[in-house]
Amino acid sequence: MTPGVAPLSLFKLSRVTVARALRARATVVPSSPAVCRALPLLLLVPLTLALTACGPPSQFASIRDVTVIGGPGQGEGFLHQPRGIEAFADDASCVVIDRSGRIQHFAGDGELLRSWYLPEWREGQPIDVTQSPWGTLIVGDTHYGRVLEFSRDGRELRRFGQEANLELVRGVAVSSSEIIYVADYGEFDRIHRFARDGAYLGAFGEKGDGPNDFLRPEGLAIGASGDLFVVDCGHHRILRFGPEGEPRGGFGSMGEGPGQFLFPFDIAAGSDETLYVVDYKGNRIQRFREDGTFLGAAGGAGRQGGRFATPRGVAVTPRADGDIVFVADTYNHRVQRFAWEFDL
Repeated sequence: MTPGVAPLSLFKLSRVTVARALRARATVVPSSPAVCRALPLLLLVPLTLALTACGPPSQFASIRDVTVIGGPGQGEGFLHQPRGIEAFADDASCVVIDRSGRIQHFAGDGELLRSWYLPEWREGQPIDVTQSPWGTLIVGDTHYGRVLEFSRDGRELRRFGQEANLELVRGVAVSSSEIIYVADYGEFDRIHRFARDGAYLGAFGEKGDGPNDFLRPEGLAIGASGDLFVVDCGHHRILRFGPEGEPRGGFGSMGEGPGQFLFPFDIAAGSDETLYVVDYKGNRIQRFREDGTFLGAAGGAGRQGGRFATPRGVAVTPRADGDIVFVADTYNHRVQRFAWEFDL
């Protein structure tokens, strides 16, 4: 088990998911510490799942509530390898993109509210979705080299970004000043900037091993400071930039200890200038201050509630009495929703 990681206890299934849970079948895949330490970046596939944790035991922390949304399947209300996720503060609901080629909108208790298919998805499905300050959904259409915008009820509003020669679109984020940031992975690893109307504003960053270079940029988040935080997956770290790409440091390194990462994938801003990072191979969620101070962690590998199987997405509803965290638990084919209570 990963040091400093607390599994989520008090597992509570919503009524919507009880029947699904009874029907679900899961196979535990053996693992070893060597596998956990040596996962190649290009082999982020189900065969690398480690559903037994690595490392020595840790102390557990309690949690008030855990709700599971979805479950294995491709019918409406079910999920097949969910990845992109966004949460709405006004009603505690969430939207989820999985590998079935659709977006599903769930209430906080797991009830399906609506769903719709992406315009094209046979070549691959999006990785990330975010809500804009003007109330729409911005989707990075990963394998089609573009950005999509939808109304919250699923109407496609526009497509843009093709003129920027996007390769594999990863994370998306929108600032309060209405700048749309798009992470791009491929021959050129970089972050693109677009205006609200879709006009291209340029890009920053490059592939490399320097202190501000990228190796597969993934999730993006705008902090309370207004700075952009980029998940630099291949370097196992988080990089921080100003609104126009000015380097402002970063934090993290490869490892299993508190504040370290094993292929982080997504990031979300919480209350009190905090950030939540989902760790794909580490099978955990970690919370930090924007300056990189480690605050706490939760999770661990497994099938039971509060455990994860290579999670790839995180969204947060900030609350003064405890942030509500939504995790796209990818290879458990579900979303887990819980209140954060794991700070040291």
